[in-house]
Amino acid sequence: MEIATILWSIGAAVAITLAAVCGLVWLIERRDPASLMLCILGVATAASAYGELGMMHSATAAEYGEWLRWYYLPVCVALVAMLLFVHYYLGTGRVWLMWTVVSARSVQVLVNFSVHPNFGFSEIVSLRSVSLFGEQVSTIGVAIPSGRQWFAIASSILLTAYLVDAAAEGWLKGSKDTRRKAIAVSLCIGFPWLFNVTYTQLLVFGVLQGPVSNLPWFLGALLVMACELGRDFILSRRERLELAKLRNQLAHADRVSLLGQLASTLAHELNQPLAATTANVEAALMHLKDEKPDLAELRSILEDIGSDHRRAAEIIARMRELYKRRGIEMQPLRVEDVMQDVLSLVRIEAASKHVVLRLLSQPELPRVFGDRVHLSQVLLNLLMNSIQAVQFRPFDARRIVVEARANDARGEVEIIVRDSGPGIPDNMMDEVFKPFFTTKSEGTGMGLALSRTIIEAHGGRLWTDHMTQQGGAVFRFTLQRVVEPRPASLPDANPDRMPEAVDGHGTSPTSA
Repeated sequence: MEIATILWSIGAAVAITLAAVCGLVWLIERRDPASLMLCILGVATAASAYGELGMMHSATAAEYGEWLRWYYLPVCVALVAMLLFVHYYLGTGRVWLMWTVVSARSVQVLVNFSVHPNFGFSEIVSLRSVSLFGEQVSTIGVAIPSGRQWFAIASSILLTAYLVDAAAEGWLKGSKDTRRKAIAVSLCIGFPWLFNVTYTQLLVFGVLQGPVSNLPWFLGALLVMACELGRDFILSRRERLELAKLRNQLAHADRVSLLGQLASTLAHELNQPLAATTANVEAALMHLKDEKPDLAELRSILEDIGSDHRRAAEIIARMRELYKRRGIEMQPLRVEDVMQDVLSLVRIEAASKHVVLRLLSQPELPRVFGDRVHLSQVLLNLLMNSIQAVQFRPFDARRIVVEARANDARGEVEIIVRDSGPGIPDNMMDEVFKPFFTTKSEGTGMGLALSRTIIEAHGGRLWTDHMTQQGGAVFRFTLQRVVEPRPASLPDANPDRMPEAVDGHGTSPTSA
């Protein structure tokens, strides 16, 4: 095998390898279509290398013309991929101009397959053999250029205009990053393109004698832009990791802020078991002063002390978990446990504002994948917002309902928080989830934005419904359920059983 053949084969192999790498990057980061364009460019470059080898090894003018006809297809695909890459990579350039070039090149390919021998020539009379790296290859000898070639020249001028416009606009944006990208596009795509199109036209009109080839330009642009894109990909991954770290810190700050709002009620909640413990200890000391203490009574007092201690310890444990700074740790959990955790925290706050809290839970809810602390933060945010929304309503109109139900068709569990407050105006339905948007003088505007981020990180959705006829706000979020096959020995749940309505104490709903 001669050197030229080896070099073109290596070029094709490199192009396919880069295409695979860029395709893998695109599969990892679907929001980056520039990687997909480079993948397409790599495949088209490899195909064009194969076509160029076919022309170099052609024995007759007819064979050469047929290879050249098919060569137009990968070249067109490569040029379109390169144009779209510049569009996505720089984010500049006139879109109408880009699509004009794409349309012109597409027309050129369609006409190419409808005429003989191809778009650029009316007739290829003979071939000429020249030496390329010591190997004899075929080139065009005597040929008659087609009048259609002026259409190709015009499309090349438009393509040049688009590249200049995109690079100039990127440079004028002024930022260091966009200027670096504009320089990369100019040096790796723009200037080589001008050289290549000039060389090609000189070949067509018989001024120069040499092989038709776009491989050096395509492969060079592919190599450099893949390196640039790889650099951007690594930097963006670092930025996303840093953003995730900052988001976790912000979520932690929001949890601390929520607990700060509940400080007085949590203090009251802790004071009850502590006061009961103090009273029981004093009672036990009095019994011990008796000559014959009642052991049964002392045992009952100690059991009460233990119960009060566990109650206080549970409250402190929940607070401690919410205070911890941590990322999302996914594991199977029961939605009912999360709801009870949050209700135990807000029960006294709701009671102090005469708000009725109701819990409606579908029996035997499937477990979900999630982080108990972060999901508690989401539900706590929604409940605190609802309590603040209904606190100025008449006493008999202060109601909040928390409902959990399974959606078997979607494989989800849906949690709904309804309140009887004034509701959310239609023009604010989307605004409420934007960072720093708030209608409260003491609010930061981050609660709902963070809540949506947390739910989306769990693979779910968080949204608000339009105002109901009864008024009030309705927030819903979904979580992915854990698929657990029911053991054959267990009886099916009673389908006639109705959901139980309870408040934070696990009893029938009463006015808090």
